[in-house]
Amino acid sequence: METISGWMQNDHILIDAISERAVAAAAAHDGTALEREAALFLLRLRRHIEMEEGVLFPAFEQRTGMSASGPSLQMRVEHEQMQPVLQQMQDAAAARDGAAYQRAARALHEILIPHNLKEEQMMYPMLDDALGADAQALLDEVKEMAL
Repeated sequence: METISGWMQNDHILIDAISERAVAAAAAHDGTALEREAALFLLRLRRHIEMEEGVLFPAFEQRTGMSASGPSLQMRVEHEQMQPVLQQMQDAAAARDGAAYQRAARALHEILIPHNLKEEQMMYPMLDDALGADAQALLDEVKEMAL
């Protein structure tokens, strides 16, 4: 049976690959590719965050009672920290400014790499455990949100 943990980790891998393409386009001074890949990256990452904050984290908090504190709250804080950097990336891509995009991408990765590790090693397994038999229905809901 497919798990939330497995599916969401795979989504991280797919999003990371798009990010790498955008950064490569920025480094190659390919403005057209940068705009395209950056737009796709930002769309996919924002959708991923929406899956977590709109579906998975509320279900976890309801099941565990951990809404005032706990791992999902920390993940939300980190999502908020990403927002200004995502805007910088969006602005740089729209301006076809590869150097600015690369700087913003490095700043994002300083937040995103440890964030993803926490999700993969802690949050997602806790979701699978806490949700039990309800996990599949929530995973199906998340998959419907995917692009």
